[in-house]
Amino acid sequence: MKLTELPTLGEVIDRQREDPEFREAWDRSAFAREVANRIIRYRAEHGITQTQLARAVGMQQPVIARIERGERPPSLSTLARITGGTGIQLHLDVTDGAVEFTA
Repeated sequence: MKLTELPTLGEVIDRQREDPEFREAWDRSAFAREVANRIIRYRAEHGITQTQLARAVGMQQPVIARIERGERPPSLSTLARITGGTGIQLHLDVTDGAVEFTA
């Protein structure tokens, strides 16, 4: 099989979402993944390491690594520390048992 014939990540996830158990787990972790993506993007744009980011926000590097894995949503106090040390703006909507970014 050629590389160009392989399905995209989105296509693989769409197929997996047909499984109700996978879909529930995937949807539940959406907020944590979005936070992870924003932190990773911030580091890439600023050319800094996890350790440098951790120092800037008053945390240990392993905490940043866990956030970037996107497996569990960070607490509001953790998000506050990150935004305070980076200037990242996070606007959240907490409704119907879900947390989502609004901007």
